[in-house]
Amino acid sequence: RIQILFEQMARRQRNRRRQQQQQQQQQQPQQQQLQQQQQRPSANPTPKNEIPHDPNKNRRLDEIHSKFIRKRLPVNPRNITVDLDTNSYKVIFKSRDVKIHQYDLAMRKEGNESSDPNEMPPPGIREKLFNQLISGGYINSNWAWDGNKNLYTNILQDDIINVRMDMGRKVYLVSVQRTPMTASVQDVITAIQDGGVEVPQDPITALNAIFLHCLKSMPSRVAIKNSVYDENQQGYPLPSNSQLRLWKGTRAKITPTGGFGITVRVIRKHEVIIPGGSNLIAFIEKNHSNIRMNNNILRDNDRKTLSTFLKGLKVTPTYASYPRKLTVKCISTDDSFSTIESPEGKTIKNYLEGKYVESKCRVTKPKLNCAELTNGNKIPLELLQVIPNQPYYKDIDAKLQRDVIQKACMWPKDLKPAIEEEHCTVTESLNHYLPSQLGISVSSSPITVEGTVLQQPRFNGSDITNGQFKLSRVERSPQMIKLKIIYLCKVTNAKEFEQKLREKSRQMGIKIHKDIELAYCNMDNLGSHLSQEHLNLIIDKNLDYGRIKLEESAQEVKTQCLNWFTVERKITGSNDWNTLANILLKMNVKCGGLNWTLECDNLPPTIFSEPVMILGADVTHFNDGRPSIASVVANFSDSFLGAGSDFLSEISVQYPKENRKAIEHIIDMKNIVTKMLREFRKRTGEKPGKLIYYRDGVSMGQFETVVLEELYSIQEACTSLETCYKPKISVVVCTKRHEQRFMKKENGNKFGNPSPGTVVCDGVTAPNYENFYLFSQKGIQGTSIPCHYYVLYDDSKFSANFWHTFTYYLCLTYARCAKAVSYPSPVYYAHLACASARARFIQKYKGHNWSQGRKLSVSQVTKAIEPRNRNFMFYV
Repeated sequence: RIQILFEQMARRQRNRRRQQQQQQQQQQPQQQQLQQQQQRPSANPTPKNEIPHDPNKNRRLDEIHSKFIRKRLPVNPRNITVDLDTNSYKVIFKSRDVKIHQYDLAMRKEGNESSDPNEMPPPGIREKLFNQLISGGYINSNWAWDGNKNLYTNILQDDIINVRMDMGRKVYLVSVQRTPMTASVQDVITAIQDGGVEVPQDPITALNAIFLHCLKSMPSRVAIKNSVYDENQQGYPLPSNSQLRLWKGTRAKITPTGGFGITVRVIRKHEVIIPGGSNLIAFIEKNHSNIRMNNNILRDNDRKTLSTFLKGLKVTPTYASYPRKLTVKCISTDDSFSTIESPEGKTIKNYLEGKYVESKCRVTKPKLNCAELTNGNKIPLELLQVIPNQPYYKDIDAKLQRDVIQKACMWPKDLKPAIEEEHCTVTESLNHYLPSQLGISVSSSPITVEGTVLQQPRFNGSDITNGQFKLSRVERSPQMIKLKIIYLCKVTNAKEFEQKLREKSRQMGIKIHKDIELAYCNMDNLGSHLSQEHLNLIIDKNLDYGRIKLEESAQEVKTQCLNWFTVERKITGSNDWNTLANILLKMNVKCGGLNWTLECDNLPPTIFSEPVMILGADVTHFNDGRPSIASVVANFSDSFLGAGSDFLSEISVQYPKENRKAIEHIIDMKNIVTKMLREFRKRTGEKPGKLIYYRDGVSMGQFETVVLEELYSIQEACTSLETCYKPKISVVVCTKRHEQRFMKKENGNKFGNPSPGTVVCDGVTAPNYENFYLFSQKGIQGTSIPCHYYVLYDDSKFSANFWHTFTYYLCLTYARCAKAVSYPSPVYYAHLACASARARFIQKYKGHNWSQGRKLSVSQVTKAIEPRNRNFMFYV
């Protein structure tokens, strides 16, 4: 019955698309004529990603969508199996007929009723208004709130609640109104049991909100990013910044699974917290001791430094009679003697001291710059206090990230008891704060699943053990590498480094010319020392990677960056030959070499019956109006299972749509794939018969949009090359942004990481797609996180066993190190190409104000950051 219902819904959707398409075709001539009449030349045209209109696109998208793999593929049994404990617990329902009703919560200031109905006040005010709803008896404690606009309860109430609440200076109108959505647990269970049917997300969202609400309701708990923390904890101190603490908290996420129905993943989370409570000037002095905060105007460089550091910090004025949360925007150029807009023309100092006499407001440093807040007000720094226990508001730098990893990293033997502790917290919250009518509980023991261990491949006649292998010599080296070492800093062990570089290159079979050219300069005149005939090895203590890569692109040279710390501490200091070997592996592939090739005995021969192109793609985003950067990487030879120089990339830049932060799908995918297909045919003399596309960074909720659009563009690229050219296309999405953990039980009660090549394809996997978890990397720090793969589309109809083995083999072909990595190498290369383009972009447009509007075209930005010479792996 459900299958028939979905077919009817799909049929109505197709009919609606056809009607819209016909209307667009009828209106198109009129719109074109109107555009021609209204078109005017513009000095700063808005950049757009031009996509030609295809009248048959909706029909084609429906055809592609109907071929998505929604059922699990059969798996042939393997000899080696292992039992794995998870952090998933089965959710138990006393009755499957429980209904959860959704209500809309609206909070608007009195007098702004005509504003956006979805606009909400700040989180602190929301919390107080919601608590007043409960204390006033308008709703009871059985209502769960997601912290935004949604309320959930099993109580059916059609009456609309309208309340006027006085919050001191402001009055809010709060209303609660029922929505048409009623979540049923039975619908989720039925979809899981049927298989191949899309699982309804409304009940999952409602259950997540209920679990989060129960955790937040516990004493002294605060919610940060869907995790709950005890605000009374001291936290772990971080050595790189004594002002910060690392909190531990609880995260519970409802997840439908194919083997155990509705489950909850319980995981320990960590968050960097500012303890706060100190005066803003004292906070600045502890973090920037070199900046003097006396009664003088700040130097412009110091003011800009503090503006960058304090932007986003939550503060409260010390003179206010009630608590207020304000956000710092920047450090103003005005001091306390600056006048404000008022009839009296008072200064900031006189205005505050005259208005807040009772709180004894005094400005003792009137010549010091004021802080400009996001509401436009300017307040002296000494009158602001840092709000305690707020999340760290800046991007975590390398030193702080290292400290966080060291504190938060837990091996499986430590993670196991931590998960049990958080499970007790979740159970306690449900027992005390869950409405008894819902009848929801969590199982006492975690789910145990069976994993299978893949057979390790071979390379160059040697065995691969535990995802690692010893590479004595590369498979192919260029005829001769001419090397030029450019030192941008003062060195002491340069001779020893050059000697070890020659010695290791001879051992690995990499041919480096006997005459290594040396140069000493600084960053300003680096461009005059770069050579097109050489591979330029640039060594510095503080590498400006983006600036070096811009020079590389401008002069069409090959560069390899190396930090002098690596040379001094690891290579010459401790004789770390592995680090030197990895550097030489990068140099070899940049110059056209091949490091190794896997033997493919365990793969079906059909994969080699025709040429194969492996594509990997990734997109990196900014959050301040700057364009997103997309990268697609593909092989241009038949040795797609070799760690060599045949994976080249294409870069694309795309702006977000209006009122949106970013676009995830690659808009220029058709042109990119068309270029790659032509290059493949130019180099090999034939077109690929199979295209296998690995995509990173796409969540399950974006499968129907991102993957569908990009798959359509790939098919369009093939037909644009030749009308009858229709290769077999396969699409696999991979992600590591999940909370699923696995722990292998070892001797006694000890737990360890699963070995490389371990696959989990049943139990806790998604119920409605062909998907699996794969441990490809060896765990060297903490608990290993597997990569989750979704096989969404497959014209070749490969088996599940093929996808497990083939994906693992691609993880063993990463050219920068002789071991398996956590992602397939094409996806890793795409990620590196995005990171390289991002560094060039930041360096090129440093200081450009993107928030004022888009003034640069897509082609202009792409030309500025795209390498001119893309015939080598510049990103490794």
